[in-house]
Amino acid sequence: MSKPSLQNIRFSNKSSSISDTEIKEITSKFNTPIYVVDEQTILDNLSTLENSFNNYNGKTSIAYSIKSNFNPSIIEILNKEGILFDLTSLGEIYFFKQTNGNFDDILYTSITEEENEFLVAMKSGISKFIIGSYNGLLNLISASKLSQCHPKVLVRINPEIDVVADISASSSMGKFGVPVNNLSNDDAFYIINKIYDSDILEFYGIHFHLGSQISDPSCFVKTIDILASLITKLQSNIDNFSLPILDIGGGTPVKYIQPVPSPDDIGKLITDKLNIFIKSFNLSPTLIVESGRYLSAESAILISKIVNSKTYPEGKFHIVDAGYNLLLDSALMKQEYPIDIITKSEILSYENIQIGGRLCDTLDTFQIPADKKYPSAEIGDLIIFRNVGAYSIVFNMPFHCQTKPSILLRKRDQSIHIIREEENIEDLFNSEGGNLISQQ
Repeated sequence: MSKPSLQNIRFSNKSSSISDTEIKEITSKFNTPIYVVDEQTILDNLSTLENSFNNYNGKTSIAYSIKSNFNPSIIEILNKEGILFDLTSLGEIYFFKQTNGNFDDILYTSITEEENEFLVAMKSGISKFIIGSYNGLLNLISASKLSQCHPKVLVRINPEIDVVADISASSSMGKFGVPVNNLSNDDAFYIINKIYDSDILEFYGIHFHLGSQISDPSCFVKTIDILASLITKLQSNIDNFSLPILDIGGGTPVKYIQPVPSPDDIGKLITDKLNIFIKSFNLSPTLIVESGRYLSAESAILISKIVNSKTYPEGKFHIVDAGYNLLLDSALMKQEYPIDIITKSEILSYENIQIGGRLCDTLDTFQIPADKKYPSAEIGDLIIFRNVGAYSIVFNMPFHCQTKPSILLRKRDQSIHIIREEENIEDLFNSEGGNLISQQ
């Protein structure tokens, strides 16, 4: 199948949003549904996040969590910005390597913390690891001896506090990190002492991650207070204790529908507290701020088309050619995405609508604000889901034998490029074992 021509598409000079005119140009040459990513938005959000922590009395670095969107072109864009990267799997290591990333820029956070995983990561060139369990420490030591590496190690703490967020990563008996006061070996103080006792590991810092879409950033202040109690104990028990890195994780929220705190407000709250913290303990750690969603979410839209419509007394129910296989959080988290409708009609009227996807599943409906009316639309009109760049593309799945759509990238110079080709049904069939049935 021949590829659509990109040469005749003209783009506006808008730097961080994709206009209706551009969307119409795209759909005249490409099938829907289709994702479009804007490079400038990624870079603008990176700059905003960096600037929001300028108040910190020390060095600050941003680390991109590639789990939010691991498209190779997006990794490559951020590689060129000289930032750090948060990786959590061997698959992500492969993607990073293929995009010519610098392995010195990786912080590796394994969830399973298996010895072989650590071994493969070290042989790949990774030198900085975040661990969140005593068993993980033992496996890291073993892998270090086998590979004859001397990794730098951060310990992930779990403050066990309440976090007001869409997804909290802090809880009692939590999956992530170790408490600062625990009666077992899975204790931050105990593990850090073991790292100092090791002749093969170098203690490199402390990490915490409190959640995603944090709407009350006071949880950072509470966690820094808990961290202060840990540092007090460590300085009393370890000669020449130092803290090269303090990684405060992510959680900077994106505005979908509801208002959220701004990066500037969050950054000021955190840095005001941290400046007191580092002065009181005479420490000068590099501050690492992780981000996946904030850097990638607002950069992308999903263009879909109305393919069926039903009229009710209360309004219309539109069926689009997309589904939760392309926006999984609409089903998992009942995520409300900003929605625009582009109609062919020049006369605008407004009505109540509901939107459903093409999947045979009652969960395949999209969240619509109850008090909002949308332009009256017909079959063939376009529905645009905005802020879909994080945790949507990475969750694409073939339910109902649905193939993955194309992804386009609008670069800073307004040119457009295909960064993922549309999957064809033959490739999907073979990836599911279709090429093996004749061999049985």
